[in-house]
Amino acid sequence: MHKMSRQLVLVMLAVGFMVVLGCKTDQPGVTNTAGTIKATLASNPDKVTEASKKVLEDMDLAIISSGSTSIDGQVEARTAQDVKVKITCNKAGDDVTDISIRVGTLGDKQLSLTILDEIKKELGVK
Repeated sequence: MHKMSRQLVLVMLAVGFMVVLGCKTDQPGVTNTAGTIKATLASNPDKVTEASKKVLEDMDLAIISSGSTSIDGQVEARTAQDVKVKITCNKAGDDVTDISIRVGTLGDKQLSLTILDEIKKELGVK
């Protein structure tokens, strides 16, 4: 019984570390941390936020709020099934922005990666 408890604790710790540290995706430089897709883009927060808003509009999502400054930005939208999509942008350097994309409560990796790819296309970055 003691050995089984020890194994369970080790498995729980391993899962906890993966959630905290994040898991890499198939895309270089893109991570999935607890359901949130994170990447760094070669553009400023204003442009990334505007591109994010346009992509979500092109996907027919309802924009709830959108705003940006030279240091940060955020777009919130809803799908037809009322699932929240939140994109957050933060300045990481000169013309470099960290972006986070979260779809729903638990995250939707595939939809988030699709949104990220479309934002990259909109910005003309890789």
